[in-house]
Amino acid sequence: MNEKFFDLKKEKQDRMINGAMKVFALNGFARASTDEMVKEAGVSKGLWFHYFDNKIGLYTFVVDYAIKYVNMEMSAGFSAESNDFFDTTLAIEKVKMSVRRSYPYVPLFLTSLDKETNEEALEAVGEYIALYRERIRSIYEQVDRSEFAPFVDERIFDMTVAFTMKGILEEEYAKETFDERSYMGRVKVFLNQMKEMSKVQ
Repeated sequence: MNEKFFDLKKEKQDRMINGAMKVFALNGFARASTDEMVKEAGVSKGLWFHYFDNKIGLYTFVVDYAIKYVNMEMSAGFSAESNDFFDTTLAIEKVKMSVRRSYPYVPLFLTSLDKETNEEALEAVGEYIALYRERIRSIYEQVDRSEFAPFVDERIFDMTVAFTMKGILEEEYAKETFDERSYMGRVKVFLNQMKEMSKVQ
């Protein structure tokens, strides 16, 4: 990446970042079209490739940028109401929604990283993905699961929550317009149901 990218006006930087993030999030690395990114960002293809030599360089930059931004927001603004698993999960989603106001496709883009299969892309961004997963893991290390019933298998439970949350997110993004209130409302209903199902009776 050409470091002069950061000399651009912030508004143009964000248009280019958001354009790339949207196309990568919706299509994955291999199927992502730089022509679509240029169209989304409203800039010339020549300008685009003045700052990013190739698609893998662009992908690496966008992944790094998204994860650093979210991790920074987690550090600065994360505040679960308690160390309860469900309050913590909801607090993480609130941070993602806060980031989404500046970078609308960050939540879906982060989810897309779990489904990426292109070996070149994964090799290029593996260290960044590891940083994000480590940040999430460190948050969940602090949660109190003492109210979980003895029959609850934590690994299966966590996978169930993660997969369902991703499904809800993808359904909301599939709509013509993403509705934050609808998404958070569905998340709260789901988490409340899981809390009732998992607690000691």
